[in-house]
Amino acid sequence: MTKHSLLFHLRYLSPLLIPFFLFFVGGIVLAVLQSLGHGLPFPYEGGLLDSYKELLTPYMLRSFLLSIKVGAVAAFFSVVIGAVLAMGLWRMPPMLQQAGVIYKIPLILPHIAVGFIIFFFWAKSGLISSAMFHAGLTSTPQDFPSILFGGDGWGMIIAYTYKQIPFALLMVYASLKRLDIRLLETAYMLGAGRFRTFRTVTYPHISGALHSTFCILFLFGFGAFEIPFLLGGSQPAMLSIEAYNMYFRKELHHRPQAMAILICIFLFSIVFLTIYLRAVAKANPEEAHG
Repeated sequence: MTKHSLLFHLRYLSPLLIPFFLFFVGGIVLAVLQSLGHGLPFPYEGGLLDSYKELLTPYMLRSFLLSIKVGAVAAFFSVVIGAVLAMGLWRMPPMLQQAGVIYKIPLILPHIAVGFIIFFFWAKSGLISSAMFHAGLTSTPQDFPSILFGGDGWGMIIAYTYKQIPFALLMVYASLKRLDIRLLETAYMLGAGRFRTFRTVTYPHISGALHSTFCILFLFGFGAFEIPFLLGGSQPAMLSIEAYNMYFRKELHHRPQAMAILICIFLFSIVFLTIYLRAVAKANPEEAHG
């Protein structure tokens, strides 16, 4: 590509590139500066890396591990369940596939609405607890296991799984629509069973969608705010909630720590993507070049 053609393309991309650099890159630069004690609306007396050193505590480590657990488990469940449902939808007759558009309903719901739905069903005073009490399975509604607002994060995992399954289904289903059905028919004719056909034909075709979807959902759940704010526990809290509390609910001198948390989330996302995609490419070299 010549210099002239590059400038020509950048000219038409400028409506997208200018806001990107102003808001995204500019926000990252500002967060880095404030995490180092610069550009703050108050005099900062700490050292250059004090805000990062203060994050090296057992409590923050538990918060970091909780964020990884919630993001990874919810993404894994969402991808597995979404893939199974996508293959089931793909095998249906065309008319039933059109009716299957109902699966997109959780996809369009705001996260705050999903949080309230999960609370309505899974709280100690929720629908499932009441149903178990009236069925005689529990003595009182309070005997229902405490799923929400706990340090194990299962309430958030349920919420993210419910919200993210339609996205995973949509991604895998779109990949399956490009799969030539004659490949499956040929595999069956050659004596391959369902499992072997899936392993040798279907999975290699949808693996790219599966890995991409897992990365997107994991990193979103790792750093998201709404669901942890509604359903998360306070000890420990997700990293996004810790950043929020330090910035808005504590004294001003905690703001560099809040920015340091955001920078750590950003750096972790980059490192994770790099390692994960390289591992996938190494395990499937033909897919990486395909």
